[in-house]
Amino acid sequence: MVWSLASAKRRKKLAEDAERSRASVWRRRAAWLVVIVYNIVGVADIISTNIAIGSGAGIEANPVLRLAMEQAGDGWMLAKLALQGVISFMVLWFPHWIVISFFTLATIGNALIVYNNLAIASVF
Repeated sequence: MVWSLASAKRRKKLAEDAERSRASVWRRRAAWLVVIVYNIVGVADIISTNIAIGSGAGIEANPVLRLAMEQAGDGWMLAKLALQGVISFMVLWFPHWIVISFFTLATIGNALIVYNNLAIASVF
């Protein structure tokens, strides 16, 4: 989307900034670490969502995801995993400290959702 909305000059600057960010070994390592944790949490989110809904104690609160569940059945899990893949690629492509920081906060938020799903299902 950024590529279609930004001017050629802005796209060039963005690509240069991303290349500089990828040049840092520490940023690349941090990006890989947070992407791995994000994907583990993402799979845990799918599992915990299924547990909470399957127990009859929970419903999907996200209306977009709820619609996907209704329309695609179990295919919603593949769609969520595909989206995780796209997001992971974007973070690895542009491992700037701001991107890594916000992505880490989002991953923590998703981990709290996993905890909530399991608490709703009375897993612990």
